[in-house]
Amino acid sequence: MSTVSKIAITLAAMSLWLGFSATTAEAGSLNVSPTKLEVFSPQQAAALTLRNMGERPITGQVRVFAWRQEDGEDILEPTEAVVVSPPMIDVHPGADYTIRVVRAASTPVAGEEAYRLVIDEVPDAVARRNGVIAVAIRYVIPLFFDSPEAEQARLAWSLSHVKGKTFLMARNDGDRRAQLRDVSFGGKPIARGLAGYVLGHSESSWELRGKTSADHSVKAVTENGPISGAAD
Repeated sequence: MSTVSKIAITLAAMSLWLGFSATTAEAGSLNVSPTKLEVFSPQQAAALTLRNMGERPITGQVRVFAWRQEDGEDILEPTEAVVVSPPMIDVHPGADYTIRVVRAASTPVAGEEAYRLVIDEVPDAVARRNGVIAVAIRYVIPLFFDSPEAEQARLAWSLSHVKGKTFLMARNDGDRRAQLRDVSFGGKPIARGLAGYVLGHSESSWELRGKTSADHSVKAVTENGPISGAAD
């Protein structure tokens, strides 16, 4: 298995996925705000605030990965195009800590660039020595850099049959991503709440359980409101 694949699988299994409409996320004692970063050219930087709501200091590591989609799957790859400062943090109880995110690439943004910030809360070594179970929390924050000319998402739906399974495919022919929630097919829900993203010029998919009906209508909710269509 490639390093990139391992990264993608690990993040998918361990991530704390942040809500569609929320502006702040909290798990354990670490509070993260905002839960999504979007930067419009000519700006090249953004900030993320971490707050320790607990009674112990929190140590964390912050990394950034380039984000793309291939065959309907999310792929995260190490990148030097965007940097975070500082990459290691210590947040005292009741204190705020600001993380600065800067696009270091010298070339102009073309369309939309997608990244994910990965914040790992390091388990408390003292608690481990005292026999307390310490659970590492991982936050994954979507990060987008947009050019003024970036086209809005344009979704097209289709059905795909692979190894006896049927998938609903969403293809995005626009530059900007589409964030989807509450996706239904044929009047039946297939993804409640946050269903994921379809990045620009990419595809995402959802497996359809049971027999596929003749009704191929698709409904979902995006950042810009409800949408509807039909799968080919």
